[in-house]
Amino acid sequence: MIFQEDFEQMRSLEQDLTFLSAKTEFDESGIPFKKKNLGIQNQDGIYTNLGLLLSDQCKHTIKVAVFNGEKQSEFQDRNEFTGSLFKQMHEVYSYIDFRNQKHSSFSGLKRIDKRDYPEVAIREALLNLIVHREYSYSASSFVRIYTDRIEFTSIGGLLKGITLEDIQLGISVCRNPKLANIFYRLELIEAYGTGIQKIIDSYS
Repeated sequence: MIFQEDFEQMRSLEQDLTFLSAKTEFDESGIPFKKKNLGIQNQDGIYTNLGLLLSDQCKHTIKVAVFNGEKQSEFQDRNEFTGSLFKQMHEVYSYIDFRNQKHSSFSGLKRIDKRDYPEVAIREALLNLIVHREYSYSASSFVRIYTDRIEFTSIGGLLKGITLEDIQLGISVCRNPKLANIFYRLELIEAYGTGIQKIIDSYS
């Protein structure tokens, strides 16, 4: 088993990489896209596995399926999202958001809109899926949408020594430190182990 931190820094087997999606993400945040500083390239100019993840040629995918009912008996729709992790992030969120239906009620003259799932919960779960998965495995991540719930399944499970109770207390151990640092610099995550608690609070 390769430790994930080593995996991020290892030489990518694919070197013919482009970064259109990543460059757009950085430009919109006003942050310089410097490949060596970010760990996308090593000091010899060789692309790393981290570079492959953020490139338009990323081999890892997210599969999303929508089911009729509360079991996996009948597909309503399914899709597989490819490309840079940034591209997948935006496209998967839009796909889920489109199916996160809005319901309206009234309190006197005031209309109150409520969605099936809090947007904060969807956002945090998706970012967690992307940032903390085990990328040394080639299997896809999954999002499954049922009539009564959404399931996010990330490859790798909890890191050794970390329990669900630890996570609920806000203890955070990063599987992909360089990837997490990039998402932190882009203000997509806070890197303080608050994601799970945000999900729980959004349902309160």
